[in-house]
Amino acid sequence: MLWEKGWERKRKMNEDERMAGAGEAIDKAYNAYFQDVYSYVIRRVGNKAVAEDIAHDVFLTALNRIEVFQNHPQQKGWLMVTARNKMRELRKKMESNSVESLEEVQDVGAEEIDYEKIEIELTMHKVIADEEWELIKDFYLRGITIRELAEKYGITENNMTVRLHRLRKKIRERIGS
Repeated sequence: MLWEKGWERKRKMNEDERMAGAGEAIDKAYNAYFQDVYSYVIRRVGNKAVAEDIAHDVFLTALNRIEVFQNHPQQKGWLMVTARNKMRELRKKMESNSVESLEEVQDVGAEEIDYEKIEIELTMHKVIADEEWELIKDFYLRGITIRELAEKYGITENNMTVRLHRLRKKIRERIGS
């Protein structure tokens, strides 16, 4: 019995040390990579609060899977892939709720319409062509990768990157921000 208590105490101490090490590893990764993860997510979702939630959730996942994360040769890459997966999960969840949401909006009435989204749509239709706006939405809101967009439009990835850069510049110039 006494040896069991000693063994249990030693196991508990090892677990405490491991968790302390995990916390330090996550703190270090957070300080090194949070801004990169957040920037990646915000470019795709376009909403600061959602991007922050997803970025924080990525690091929580890393903490929960600390053994995998710590032993991964490319921790930043692991975080970015996790962020992409979190965005996909959110998109699927939103799509599955879209039918219910549409019914709710119809029941609630006009006062609940998201005027900010409507304003953005109207502004973009004045500033750029419909096809260009669809490209921007595909990349920033729907999270379609440059590679996938290049295939969709039948151009190289470099050309797609340049096209997106020119569109951003065009929008900035015409809106004046």
